[in-house]
Amino acid sequence: MSVCVAILQAKPEHAEEVEATLRDIVDATRDEKGAVTFVIHRQGADRFIVYEKYADDAARDAHFATPYVSGFVARFGELLVAEPQIEFAEELAGFTR
Repeated sequence: MSVCVAILQAKPEHAEEVEATLRDIVDATRDEKGAVTFVIHRQGADRFIVYEKYADDAARDAHFATPYVSGFVARFGELLVAEPQIEFAEELAGFTR
């Protein structure tokens, strides 16, 4: 499994828009083949943590190439304080209840 964790710090005046956009991306991602998990978390007023899991790197790459993700990425300069912190990893072990 391919895992992605992203931390986004929204500009305070855009925090609600960032949340709404991330919620829209969750809905769109449900229909992607190879998308296993997509969870957004809000920490405080304007910090977001996104946890994503894909069947493989190809599914993850396909997700990032979608118009709804690439369109959001194109607006990072407008919406975020700085570039997001993004980490990619391979899942080795774990469980979900």
